[in-house]
Amino acid sequence: MTKEENWFSNVKTRSSEITNKYFPQRQLVLRTDGKLAYLRVSKGMQMSLAVSAFALFSWGAFTTTTHFLHNGDLLAKDKEVLSVQVAYRSLLTEIKEYQAKFTDISSELEANHTMMVGLAQNDAQDLDKETLKNKDKLVSAEAARKEAQIARLHLNTQLISIEDSMRELANRNYSLKGDLSSKEFDLQTALGERNAARLQKVRLEEKLRQTEIQVARLNHSQEDLVRRVTDQTNEEISDLESILTMAGLDPDKMLDALSQSGNAAGGPFIAASRKDEQYVHSAEQAQKAKVDNQLVRWKGLQHIKQTLPLAQPLDYYYISSRFGKRSDPVNKRWAVHYGLDMAASKKSPIYVTAPGKVSFVGWKGNYGRFIVIDHGNGIETRYGHMHKTLVKKGQEVDYRTKIGLVGNTGRSTGAHLHYEIRVNGKNVDPYKFITAGRNVFQG
Repeated sequence: MTKEENWFSNVKTRSSEITNKYFPQRQLVLRTDGKLAYLRVSKGMQMSLAVSAFALFSWGAFTTTTHFLHNGDLLAKDKEVLSVQVAYRSLLTEIKEYQAKFTDISSELEANHTMMVGLAQNDAQDLDKETLKNKDKLVSAEAARKEAQIARLHLNTQLISIEDSMRELANRNYSLKGDLSSKEFDLQTALGERNAARLQKVRLEEKLRQTEIQVARLNHSQEDLVRRVTDQTNEEISDLESILTMAGLDPDKMLDALSQSGNAAGGPFIAASRKDEQYVHSAEQAQKAKVDNQLVRWKGLQHIKQTLPLAQPLDYYYISSRFGKRSDPVNKRWAVHYGLDMAASKKSPIYVTAPGKVSFVGWKGNYGRFIVIDHGNGIETRYGHMHKTLVKKGQEVDYRTKIGLVGNTGRSTGAHLHYEIRVNGKNVDPYKFITAGRNVFQG
């Protein structure tokens, strides 16, 4: 197990312990009219409720804080408006005082006028003195009245300025309320987008977790597949090597000959660096190289097997003379026999024992009517003493193609088939191939 798999397993175990501790399976018992009902609350439902409660609490805290902050700004503006209203009311009070003072002065002027009318009947001296006094008072009253008018104009100017300030404050208040509404709408939009982003994040994290699990499973499946392919390939290679050995052939020499002929090359191209030419860096590369080598060997052995004449050329026969040293059937002297004599009924069909190409058809001295089939990889089969040939030179023949009939032509003492197998120009015992072929076809 790799470090990543060990870490993932520890995290998974720890998460399972935490969820089992804080979110165990619970059941709610509901009793209605004496009947009991059980409501099962799973771990997933508890975790979903906990996450929802936490999100709701966070949203409430955030909106409450924002509301209190905006309320503080509104309270400050309301205090400012209240101070302006107080100043406005104080100005109204001063205006009322000036108006009362103006009324008093007017009343005093009316009283003086009445007094002057009454004093007109008095003597001239008193009238003159009183008149002078009244004139002085009148001048003083007129001056006071003008002063009150000036003050009134000044207060009206201040009142207009205060009214303009109040209108400006009211407009700013409305603007602040509009900004607050806009900010609350933006805040709600932002909260919705944040919740959507959190939900999307949770979904992406879950998808990522599922993807990691699938990748781990695929890696495990790939390793298992490579192991099974390697085992099966090794088993088939062993079987093929056993067949070649049973036929009297050396598998390594056959593969070397196949490689030299250029038929055993293959596999993907992988550009190698200087370091790669000297050694394999990782276990994965070593395993891949091992599998590639096994596959190349398996393909080569399969190719050789397809060209091996493992079948029997006759359906019904008995061996009248084996391969090797024997007593010649004609002169009874010791001789070397390079084939296998298979006695059978005359005109029995003869079949080719492996796919190949006809390289010779015709009469060949003591062999009589004779056929040579080239199977590739230096392997050829020979058929002699035939009664009739059924193929032509250069013809491609498949496995079990009928190529002729059993006869007694050439140097022969009876109807039989002389059957030879040559590997790289050297005669080998055909009976070993037939024996190996019986194991193959029975398996």
